Amino acid sequence: MKKTILLTFLVLTQTIVGQILKPGFDKEEYIETLKINHRTHFDLEKWDSIAIITEPEKYSFEYRSPRVAFDNLWDLWINKEKPVALISIRGSILTEASFLANLYAAMVPAQGEIQLDTNFLFRYKLADNPKAAVQVGWFIAMAYLSRTIEPKIDSLYQAGYKDFIITGHSQGGGIGFMLTAYLQHLKKDHKLPQDIWFKTYCSAGPKPGNLFFAYDYENITRGGWAFNVVNAADWVPDVPFSVQTVNDFTNVNPFSHARKMIKKQKFPNNLVLKHVYNQLSKPGIRAQKNYQKYLGKMVSRAVEKQMSNYKAPEYYKSNYFVRTGNTIVLYPDEEYYRQFDNSPDNTNIWMHHFTDAYMFLIERYK
Repeated sequence: MKKTILLTFLVLTQTIVGQILKPGFDKEEYIETLKINHRTHFDLEKWDSIAIITEPEKYSFEYRSPRVAFDNLWDLWINKEKPVALISIRGSILTEASFLANLYAAMVPAQGEIQLDTNFLFRYKLADNPKAAVQVGWFIAMAYLSRTIEPKIDSLYQAGYKDFIITGHSQGGGIGFMLTAYLQHLKKDHKLPQDIWFKTYCSAGPKPGNLFFAYDYENITRGGWAFNVVNAADWVPDVPFSVQTVNDFTNVNPFSHARKMIKKQKFPNNLVLKHVYNQLSKPGIRAQKNYQKYLGKMVSRAVEKQMSNYKAPEYYKSNYFVRTGNTIVLYPDEEYYRQFDNSPDNTNIWMHHFTDAYMFLIERYK
């Protein structure tokens, strides 16, 4: 009864004062998301045994979604002092299905529709630019998670909650980029209320899409509404593999007319220039096709076994993954490396990626 009265009071307070979340990177706000992200990676019954990261101080756990797609799920946390809801997306866990989402690293267009199951046709927009594209594995995870996230946002909004934090560590960060883009475009297209606010803290997030997606994401979250916090010693923010070809530039560029310009040159200069151009352009195009073949078509066979009614879509012909969003760099120093081994002989590839390394660095961040 007391909790209900308190929440009602908080909601009424927000109605009077308006927006609660503020733009800009907030260290304490991120630390709370890191604590929550740590818990999201574990089954609920194991929470009592978690000792590495302390309990969140300002949020209380409210809901955990069912597992979907690649063993993905999300948690809902509610701020104890203000009507702010937090959506925490789970990152990779030690299952074959979970890592399959990371390996499925072809690209799909950032707007359109995709048939994910017999009764699940997902219509979406993550960017306005038709050349924008995103990593397909995390996109599928986001699509499935949105089926429970959207109704929760709606019910919370009806209860007076207008401020939402989106967060995820590792794979959860990759999915977080796309969920943020999806929700922001719903708002832009007036499919969500205009007085709803989303603030995003991706943590150790990998590269979610191509440059055109990054441009759109950075534009729609401009003004300090989205961040990706990365440890400079962590390899995860540098994946997936990226290949830039002459086809990855904007419409107006010097490469789109290169062959015509070369033909106009006098003999034998035209032959020399043609040879040089082919030597420079063809390896990238060949590499892109190979990545799409192995990380798209071949991996999709395993995905179809994981999700029996899934049919692989037509992939976007690019593997030009780029770093996206406003990046907060946690830069390791000697004190950090005394605790976290950075020698080439270290076989613990996750040492710089786990939340304890990020907590060590963010507590010293100024």
